[in-house]
Amino acid sequence: MISVAVRGYGIVIWEGDGEWRTFSTTDAMSATLAARVEQALLEVEPGTATDETVCAALLGIAGAHLMAVECDHGPGTCGSDSERN
Repeated sequence: MISVAVRGYGIVIWEGDGEWRTFSTTDAMSATLAARVEQALLEVEPGTATDETVCAALLGIAGAHLMAVECDHGPGTCGSDSERN
């Protein structure tokens, strides 16, 4: 799962396997954010999407900032874990 905040629009949650959701303060903002996500994901080759390529595409949205990435590694084995220590 990847969580990305897009300044002024809301939050995008990528669940994997092509599943994603948006959270915004209004329906109009949610629709705009969904359109921006769909546009960004056009850059990802169908059938070859990995969490890394999707994350890069989502971070390519103007105003996007990474909130969280869930991994299936053990504690202390991810690069982000070692950077925090």
